[in-house]
Amino acid sequence: MQSCKVTSSVLVICLILIGFSFLAGCTQKGPDAGLVKTDDRVVKTDAGSVSGLQQGSLRVYTGIPFAAPPTGDLRWRPPAPVQPWSGVKETKLYSPACPQPAAVDPTLNMSEDCLYLNVWTPAKSADEKLPVMVFFYGGAFGTIAGNMPLYNGTVLAQKGVIVVTTNYRVGALGFLAHPQLDNESPHNISGNYGLLDQIAAMQWVQRNIGQFGGDPSRVTVFGESAGAASTLIHLVSPASTGLYRQAIVESGPLWTNGSIASIVDPKVKAEQWGEEYAKSLGYQGPDAIRQMRNVSYGDLVNATPWPSSSFWLVHTLRFKPVIDGWLIPDSPDTLYRLHRENPVPLIIGTNSDEGATLAADANMTVPEYKTFVQNRFGKGADTVLAKYPANSTAEVQIRLEQIMMDYDFKDAAKFVAGSMADLNASTYLYQYSYVLPSQPYGAFHGSEAILLFKVPIRPDPVTDSVSDNLVDLWTRFAKTGNPNGGMNVTWPKYTRDGGRYLDIGAVPIVKSGY
Repeated sequence: MQSCKVTSSVLVICLILIGFSFLAGCTQKGPDAGLVKTDDRVVKTDAGSVSGLQQGSLRVYTGIPFAAPPTGDLRWRPPAPVQPWSGVKETKLYSPACPQPAAVDPTLNMSEDCLYLNVWTPAKSADEKLPVMVFFYGGAFGTIAGNMPLYNGTVLAQKGVIVVTTNYRVGALGFLAHPQLDNESPHNISGNYGLLDQIAAMQWVQRNIGQFGGDPSRVTVFGESAGAASTLIHLVSPASTGLYRQAIVESGPLWTNGSIASIVDPKVKAEQWGEEYAKSLGYQGPDAIRQMRNVSYGDLVNATPWPSSSFWLVHTLRFKPVIDGWLIPDSPDTLYRLHRENPVPLIIGTNSDEGATLAADANMTVPEYKTFVQNRFGKGADTVLAKYPANSTAEVQIRLEQIMMDYDFKDAAKFVAGSMADLNASTYLYQYSYVLPSQPYGAFHGSEAILLFKVPIRPDPVTDSVSDNLVDLWTRFAKTGNPNGGMNVTWPKYTRDGGRYLDIGAVPIVKSGY
């Protein structure tokens, strides 16, 4: 894994929105830092052969194209097939990230030609049939990339699974909905291009992972934050059926009308915003989309509203998944309520202090807070204000963090766990409560991913133990559909009646009363 030493305080400052920013001290390079290039193993994919790097017991392939560059006339279209190549393509460096606000990381290498994925495999041959873990990153559907050092798959792959991380389009390029785009679609839909990229990556896995020693019938999809929300959508999307066997959801918002974080928009609302966005760029005639396909991606990104406060960004997020009636047939919470999800083994949970960073810097007065709650909860506002009273600006901040934690995250996780448990007994609910040493934000949003991917931070024996537990639980689940077997405590399956879950802290404990 790349060297990336950072203090806990710097980690928190660099963690932004619904996912991670680039960690301080990390640089965007290939995975070969410090590696001896002793074995360039060649694998034949359906588009051509690729060569990677030998990293100890692993073979690593970075920057494998899984779709054609979504540029020019392919901008705002579903991902197209890769143009086959002859010879052997070197896949030893990470691809550029998909375009996003440069302020997230000024050194980030970006390009609209960004639909690439990365593979870490411990398999020595194509006939090993190892389980596969496919990861979707967070970032509020507007930032982050699968090529960031945070998401290095080395440690997970060393446990005997194949790890795949993938890019997908974000922001306006990934989620613009517009009536003129509907007219181009055989399904009369638009938006959701980033989700279609994720599906294309999963389809690539189905077609090709066997050549890397993987078993396409044993795929676990997992994601954090917006990547977890994406996973929740794939669980109820007919377009994703058959592309995975089980799922892990880390801190995934669900509600169409959340208290602070809403992960999807109705089609009409999304298209209205899309037309407003096009008009802000000066395009509103019958050729608006055609003209916008000639605009530089930098101009499109710079025209995207991006509030400096994480609270206001999460609350006013414009470019996100769309309830289009096809990829997302209805609001996800409605689909789970109707038991329309794919009934697969599931791990789902939240961190105990999600709101500490996500609802930070709201800067809301008491009267503004009361108005905000009234607008979000309508007839239920008085009940919410009674449960979460605030008499000062400082108390307002605390209450917003608590509301977001309880409603947008805990309630969503418990609701999905209950729905899935009705269909598949292999459902496991967790709360991650471990607090990294010397930082004041508790078990903040995304902090479990630091330990899951073993980002190098200040050594600490308890932190190392929690990290080992996470890696063991997730990979054991990927292998067997059951996370148990590596700890002294047994993680019980979740049921509505029992309500038991695993608290993943310094010492894992089974609790009830989520």
